[in-house]
Amino acid sequence: MKKLLLTALIAGISAAPALAATPYVSGSVGIGFFANGDVKNPDGTTSSDGVTYKTGVPFGGAIGLKQEAFRVEAALGYQTNDVKTFEGDADPGSSVSTFTYMVNGYYDVDVKSKSISPYVMAGLGGASITAKNAADILHPAEEISTSVFAWQIGAGIGVKATDNLTVDLGYRYLKPSKFSDSYGEYTASSSNILAGVRYGF
Repeated sequence: MKKLLLTALIAGISAAPALAATPYVSGSVGIGFFANGDVKNPDGTTSSDGVTYKTGVPFGGAIGLKQEAFRVEAALGYQTNDVKTFEGDADPGSSVSTFTYMVNGYYDVDVKSKSISPYVMAGLGGASITAKNAADILHPAEEISTSVFAWQIGAGIGVKATDNLTVDLGYRYLKPSKFSDSYGEYTASSSNILAGVRYGF
C-alpha cells in the first residue's frame, strides 16, 4: 500500500508542468478526539459506544506539489488514544495507535487576499492500527496490529507568514475501516484539530 501511494504521487509529479508546480513540505500537530466505537462481540452481539477513548495528540508530515489552486501530497500521520472505558468499565493501560499513509488533494479557495487562503481537502490511503489491551483477571495483556483502508476529509485556512512559509489551522475527519482484536470488532473514527506550517520551495 505504501509503495502504491508513493508511486501515485511520483506519477502525479512527473505529469505536472514543471514551471507551474511548486514543491512543498509541511508538518502539523494538534488534538485528536477518537470517537466512541461500537463493539461487535465474539458472540455476535453489538455494544453501541462500547469503547470510549481519551483525547490524543496527532502529528504528521507531508511532501507535495502546489499548482495554482490545487495541491497534491503524500502524507504520514500518527496518533495514540488511551482507552477510557470498555463495555462500561474503566480500562486503564489499554490504547489504540493509528499510523496513516495517505494521498491528499487540496483546493485553495480564492478570496482575493494575498495573505489568507481557506481550503478544503480529501484523502485516501491506509491505516496501521495497533490495539494494546491491558491484562485483567480473565485475559493476559496483548498487542494486535492490523492494516485497513482509510479516508479523510477536512477544511482549514492558511495564513502566509513569508513568501515561502504558510501557517495552517485545520480540521480533519479521519475514518479507518473496522478493525478487530480478540475482544471483538470495532468501528473507528477521529476528529482532529491541527496547527502546522507549510514551506514552499
